[in-house]
Formats: sequence, C-alpha cells, structure tokens
Amino acid sequence: MNNTQSGNSFSSSKKKNYYFPLILITSLFFFWGFIHNLDPILIKHLRSAFQLNHFQASLVDSSVFAAYFLLAIPAGMIIQKYGYKTGILVGLFFFAAGCFLFVPAANTISYPFFLGALFVLSCGLAILETAANPYITILGDPEKATQRLNFAQSFNGLAASIAPIVGGIFILSEETKITARTCRTRSGSEISLYSS
Repeated sequence: MNNTQSGNSFSSSKKKNYYFPLILITSLFFFWGFIHNLDPILIKHLRSAFQLNHFQASLVDSSVFAAYFLLAIPAGMIIQKYGYKTGILVGLFFFAAGCFLFVPAANTISYPFFLGALFVLSCGLAILETAANPYITILGDPEKATQRLNFAQSFNGLAASIAPIVGGIFILSEETKITARTCRTRSGSEISLYSS
C-alpha cells in the first residue's frame, strides 16, 4: 500500500512540474497567432506609407510564407540534433531579432528593410511552430497529448480575435495621423491620391 501511495504522489508531483512549461508553450501559440493576424493590418499600413501597388504589398505575405518554406526542414534538423528546448530558444532568438529590426526599418523608412525584418521574424515563428507543436505533446500524460495540443492551438483562435482590435488601435490609428501630416506637406494634386 505504501508503494502505491508513493507512486501516486510521485506521478502527481511529476504532473505539477509540467504546468509552467505548458503555460509558456501555450503562450507561444498565442503570440504567433497574434503576429500572423497583424499581417493584413500591416499590409494596409505599409501600402499607404510607401505608396505600394498590389504586387509590392503582396510581398509582405510572401516574405512570411517564404520563411516557413525555407526554414521548416532546417528547424526539424535543429530539433533533431539539439532538442525541442534549443529549437524553441533559436526560434525565440530569430523572433526577437526580427522584432528589433523593425526599429531601424522604421528609422530608415525602407520597405525592403521592413520585408527583411518580417522575414527574420517569420523564420523565428517557423522554428517555434516546428518545435512547439510536438514538444507540447510530450509534456505530460501521453494519453492526453492530443488534448494538450488542441487546447494550446485554441489560443491561436483567441489571438485571431484580439490581434485585429489591437492592430486597429495601435497601427491604423497612427496611419491617419501620418496621412494627415503627409497631406499638409504635399501639393493639391498629390492630396487627391489620399482622399480617393
């Protein structure tokens, strides 16, 4: 009987050890869902800020999905050689580097720089997704692996609901200020471009 009790206490303490990693990994699902759902808002903002045509604006999505195409297999190789945690750390490094590259891209007002920053950020997301999906399945009871994965992926949907609201407040509200400031400095014929 003592063996059974000690076995139960060991398994329950082992389950508790997974709560913090599960919360962290689930937050990653939210973050990359949030970033992906800011893309349409970012396209609209960049299109008006740089006066892009449809093809040039479509390069935003192309830079995101090119990163996924190019880094999916290397991400798997990193994970296979060094493990899930290292894969997540490498992904977070690229993600953070891409975010920080937006600062000089904004300072130089360079569309190719924005695309490069978005590509680096998306490389991080590709590595994160490649590592986090299988990693969450091994954090805990193997019989509930599918439930954990589905629960974590539900935070993608939550992010899809919140990102357009937040993006609308912080990104698009700035667009109207920038457009108004630009219109004051342009000639009458150029102002008609903004009003149409």
